[in-house]
Amino acid sequence: MKVALIHATTTALQPIEKAFQESAPEVELQHFMDTHLLSMMEKAGGLTPEIIRRFSVLVNLAAESEANCIQLTCSAFNNTQKILQPMHAVKLFRSDEAMLDEALAYERIGLISTVKETPIALMSYLREKRPDCIIESLVEPGLIHLLFQGRIDEHDERVRNMIQQMDGTVDVIVLSQYSMAHVADQVQTSVPILTAPQATVNRCLGYLKSHSS
Repeated sequence: MKVALIHATTTALQPIEKAFQESAPEVELQHFMDTHLLSMMEKAGGLTPEIIRRFSVLVNLAAESEANCIQLTCSAFNNTQKILQPMHAVKLFRSDEAMLDEALAYERIGLISTVKETPIALMSYLREKRPDCIIESLVEPGLIHLLFQGRIDEHDERVRNMIQQMDGTVDVIVLSQYSMAHVADQVQTSVPILTAPQATVNRCLGYLKSHSS
């Protein structure tokens, strides 16, 4: 079985690879990446036709790789899934849909993000599924760049501060990006913390098993 992974940042590689290795080491992973996409989105302030076209190149390559499904790993680009899925027979998963489906079991959902455009994509999914859900959002735009610069401890401390600030004001905390998943193990909170990598792998494996005939 093959899963094609589409990345816009290098920070998503280790979390999703680790989750697959622990749960399904037999699955072959194929990586497709364009690290310029994030800076393009940050400059434009959202999806543009040029960004969608560039992202579609990765999806086309992934589809041509004979993967059994395609998994996005960057939350800010999730809304491309609805645009690009009709063009391909292979299943295309958003990076966060499994995690957000878990979050919808709670009344008040808190989103922690380090890319400005990420909560926009997550909120649109949540409100499409449940229009009356209550969403609180904390975002530090550009904080993810600390990881690119090797300033991991500083990044993690600031994410922990955001989590502690939100703790107690919502029923569940969602770490919106794969790059933050490791921080969940660094804090103790009064509410559950959801991260995407393991939930994503579980969703992929369920799909692969049901379509393995």
